[in-house]
Amino acid sequence: MRKIALAAVVLLCTLSISVHSQELTIGVVEFEEKNSIGLENAGRIVAEWVVTELRQLESFQIAERLLMEQVLEEQNLMLSGVIDEEQAAEIGQLYGVDAIVSGSVMKVGAKISVTARMVNVSTGEVLKTASGSVDSLGGLEELTYILANNLSDISREEFLVREAIEEKSYHRLEIGGGVGTGWDKADYSSLHLDAHFRYQSPLFALWIEGAPLGSIQNVELGGNINPLHYLGIGAVYGRFFDNAIDYVQADYLMFGIVGRPVLNFEFGLFFGGTTSGIIWTETDNDVEVDGSWNFGGTYQVWLQYRMSEEYAVMLRVQGVELLDFGDQLPGGYQYPLSEYEYRAGKFSIIFNYSFLI
Repeated sequence: MRKIALAAVVLLCTLSISVHSQELTIGVVEFEEKNSIGLENAGRIVAEWVVTELRQLESFQIAERLLMEQVLEEQNLMLSGVIDEEQAAEIGQLYGVDAIVSGSVMKVGAKISVTARMVNVSTGEVLKTASGSVDSLGGLEELTYILANNLSDISREEFLVREAIEEKSYHRLEIGGGVGTGWDKADYSSLHLDAHFRYQSPLFALWIEGAPLGSIQNVELGGNINPLHYLGIGAVYGRFFDNAIDYVQADYLMFGIVGRPVLNFEFGLFFGGTTSGIIWTETDNDVEVDGSWNFGGTYQVWLQYRMSEEYAVMLRVQGVELLDFGDQLPGGYQYPLSEYEYRAGKFSIIFNYSFLI
């Protein structure tokens, strides 16, 4: 019976990792197939996947793979997927590697198990081990990704960060709706319906959000760019409409950040001021007023938790101020409140559905 052995293919890759404070050159060899897992050439395929995943780790430098079956045969090296100390030393001398990554794949019951280990070719010491199992062939490639991270001294926490980076490389369209309440300084309040549309890419995001129904409404356009993996800087321009208090319209402009510290959590924090507004008087004449740029008085904060790949829930709070416009109103007009100030706010709970595009 023909063994699936390292004599068939040796996949060499050069990478820099820190193990026992040394920079190592690593050779990855074909894994041994201890029994059939339902995938032809499983040992070779798993080794290929390990090399591919190691190549994705940014700190690694992977050498071109070399097919050395004939060379190994000439050296009479009958290698299996599990390399002993003597064989590891021979490979190290022949090919200038400091360590060998070898392993095995097998099926135990309904599960497919993969075991990998890194052996120092000089001492025979096992430097790293990694193992795992999956329920079907469909999860085998993802398992090799996890094993490659383990062999490369990537902690579980850093592994999750890298997953989040990969998630952030997607292009996603997000559509949502929700309910909430709006209020103003005159103690008027109104229930409203919210709508939410957002496009996200690795470099930027654009969104339209607002409450089109209710006595206190708003609409806004926003966007951010992502100079860092988990931090974006952006701006929002919007407009509040208040039918409850002698109709007021307040235009606002805010600047802030969007953060995604972990894969399933996002926050936005924006501050700014009003740029202009319109007040409708009882004489049916509209009066344009200049906004008061009171930084921090106009704000927006949101938190979003992603429950699954498709579904997320968002909590959003925002407020707007239009101040000191008494001298801009027509003579004889009395604003409903004693101070010439307009303040309003909105709280929303929004449920979002998103999909990759």
